[in-house]
Amino acid sequence: MIKNDLLFCLYPNKCAGCDEIIEEGKELCEYCRLKINNVNYKDLCKKCGFQKEYCRCSFREYRYRCALGVFRNSGAPRKAYYSYKIGKREKLASFFARRAATAIKAVFPGVEFDALVCVPTARRSKLKRGFDHNAEIVSRLSEILGVKFLRGVLKAKHLRRLQHKSSFSKRLENVRGKYYTDKRINLNRVLLFDDIYTTGATLDECAKELMFAGVKEVYCVAILATYPDKGGK
Repeated sequence: MIKNDLLFCLYPNKCAGCDEIIEEGKELCEYCRLKINNVNYKDLCKKCGFQKEYCRCSFREYRYRCALGVFRNSGAPRKAYYSYKIGKREKLASFFARRAATAIKAVFPGVEFDALVCVPTARRSKLKRGFDHNAEIVSRLSEILGVKFLRGVLKAKHLRRLQHKSSFSKRLENVRGKYYTDKRINLNRVLLFDDIYTTGATLDECAKELMFAGVKEVYCVAILATYPDKGGK
């Protein structure tokens, strides 16, 4: 007991959203728990997954059936996610998996998935962080949904340029031919996971490869959806 109290004093548990010291075992303070609301699912475009005023379906066609961003990539959700991904707070994987499961059930009601697949994490990123941030969430999501996780099905070649530093057109060009799978996946419906969704370029390229491998329909989910500035697409 004394040892635990000492450890808490030296390494206090902090809120992932604001860094305030909170009770051990919790992920967020009450203020951030209220602030970190999911997006308005009733107002989502059923194809690109963005809220309707930001719909991007007129800009391009998608090979996946539908996409979903659990949170907007801003404020408390963004800080909490990067606290997990960059700050190496692996315990938060369960929190994001639970929120993703709630969103999936709300946006895709009655849809039955044969398997979960995640966008592959770069080897250098796994070595740098010490864990696979995508696979950690998907493995927990698999347990919650009761759907098998096909780990390592998608593979990636070396990415020439970081996606988050690229323009819209460069993102499309950058991922073309980057992802592949070397096995047949004869399934009706797969749920594809990525952590951050901006243009849909990565998800679309991965969906294409899964469909080439035999998957009939691909649905997508991301923890964070990056919306454009107000007034612009």
